[in-house]
Amino acid sequence: MFLTSLFEEPLYYVTVVTVVVASITLHELGHALAATWEGDPTPKIRGHLTWNPIVHMGWKSIALLLIAGISYGLTPVTPAMFRHRRWGEVIVSAAGPLVNLALAVVAAVVLSGMGRFGVGTDAEVVSLAAQFWSIALYLNVSLFFLNMIPLPPLDGFTVAEGTVNLGDLGPMLRRAFPWTLIGAWFLFSSAPFQRAIASTTGGMLGAASSLWSVFR
Repeated sequence: MFLTSLFEEPLYYVTVVTVVVASITLHELGHALAATWEGDPTPKIRGHLTWNPIVHMGWKSIALLLIAGISYGLTPVTPAMFRHRRWGEVIVSAAGPLVNLALAVVAAVVLSGMGRFGVGTDAEVVSLAAQFWSIALYLNVSLFFLNMIPLPPLDGFTVAEGTVNLGDLGPMLRRAFPWTLIGAWFLFSSAPFQRAIASTTGGMLGAASSLWSVFR
C-alpha cells in the first residue's frame, strides 16, 4: 500500500502527495476557469475559483491519497449556462487534462535543463529537485492520459461525446458507471497504456532537451 512508503521512503511519499495535490488542484481550477469563461457562474458561486486543494478535492479524496495514493477532484458546473451549447462542455472538460499536459511540459523543460546545464552544486539538493520534477513529469502525463480515456465519468468521455455522435452508446456507457471507471483503471494499468505514457514522457524530455540546445 502507498502509505507504507511514508516509512520506507518518506521523501518520495511527501513528493508524490505534494505533486498530486498541486496537479489535481490546478486541473480542477482549469475546469473552473474554463467554465467561468464560458459564462457559467457556478464555480464562482460555489467557491471553486481558489487555490485551496480542500475545496477542489475534499477531505475524503485527500485521505484516500494519503493512504492508497489514489485521488480525485470535482468542479461543479452548469452546462446549460455555457455560451457555446455544443462545444462548451468539450472546452471545459478538456481544460483540466490540458493543464496537466502543460504542467508536464514545464516539468520536462526544467528537468532537461537541470541535466543539460548542471544546475546546483549540492548533489543531494540536485538529486531531490530532479526527483521532484521527474515525478511531476510522470504523474502529469499519467493524469492527462487517464483523464482523456473516453469512458464516464472521465473528461475524455465528455470530450468524445461532444465531438463525435455516439448515438445510444453514450447513455449506455453512463448507465454502466461505475463499471466504466473500473474498466478505465484496468486500461490505464495495462502494459500498452503504460508504454504509451513512458514513450510520451521520453519524447517530451527529448524535445525539451533539443529546445535547451538552442540556447547553449
